[in-house]
Amino acid sequence: MSDQTSTAAPETRGLIKSPQDMMAGLFMVAFGLFCLWASSNLTLGRGANLGPGSFPRGLSFMLMGVGAIIIIQALTVVGPRLEAWAIRGPLFVIGAVLIFAGTIRGTTLFGTTVIPPLGLIVAGPLTLIVASLAANERNWFQTLIFSAAMTTFCIVLFKIALRLPIPVAPWMNW
Repeated sequence: MSDQTSTAAPETRGLIKSPQDMMAGLFMVAFGLFCLWASSNLTLGRGANLGPGSFPRGLSFMLMGVGAIIIIQALTVVGPRLEAWAIRGPLFVIGAVLIFAGTIRGTTLFGTTVIPPLGLIVAGPLTLIVASLAANERNWFQTLIFSAAMTTFCIVLFKIALRLPIPVAPWMNW
């Protein structure tokens, strides 16, 4: 028997050593720039009298700073490759957010279809049920119980405790 030792050559990559970290850093910088743009019409204020734009802009700069650090790390430290990801999760979560926005106060789609205001009592469970479709595995009984519990919690918190003008059941004037 002969001794054969295999010495694997270290993995060499191009300029980007960790594509997954590079994408995460670029996303954070892009989202920080978007938030900076979205808060650009808010006043900053001065000194001890900070305006409504101070906090969002500060968070935007911090997010872009962390993103820049991750980008630098992606260029210097070997990390995981960029893997394929399923579109199912983001699609159903974004869809759930849009359903909530369209059903809580009602909306008109494409100038012709009218969705009546359904309030939190319908929009809450509907949103959570649609968002649950993002998972590959789900238990419908648990989803329904969770939807009812979260909707009840939201009604108690936002409508009763905080007294916010959120429609709960518009057909009952509540």
